[in-house]
Amino acid sequence: MIRRRFRKQQARNGEESGALDISSLIDVSFLLLIYFLITSTLDPKAGDLNLTMTPPGVTTDPYTPIMPTPRIVVDAAGVVSMKDEVFDTDPEVRKLIHLEDRLLTYRDAYRVFDTEGSPPIEVEAADAVPVQRFIYLTNCLAGLEIKNVNFVDFGSNY
Repeated sequence: MIRRRFRKQQARNGEESGALDISSLIDVSFLLLIYFLITSTLDPKAGDLNLTMTPPGVTTDPYTPIMPTPRIVVDAAGVVSMKDEVFDTDPEVRKLIHLEDRLLTYRDAYRVFDTEGSPPIEVEAADAVPVQRFIYLTNCLAGLEIKNVNFVDFGSNY
């Protein structure tokens, strides 16, 4: 209120005020902030994969598997393969469509025999695999609800 009186008095006297009225700019900045918050898309959160890992040196009871356990191999370049079949070669691709299709078939076949359990999967990843590629792989497994995952040393025999 006092500023308005001061400005009106300056205007009557013919003096120019050096201050800018930025109240409308603040409104516009808040509107832009709200617009960008609403329209922005966030990366999906990495899926959690409940892993049950045995401590080193502890052996588990041997069992006869219902089906052979597939081993997913991810080499240093990020190429995903299983046995001699290469599935996804581009490490920038987020969805591992071909691998997901094969694992879906394996999971459904496993559920015919064991309706309650999760199918076992072995993952063999090189130390130099990009972390994001490994996260894409675990997201693929979590999306298919495969929780029985065993990590093996890279280069170990089948």
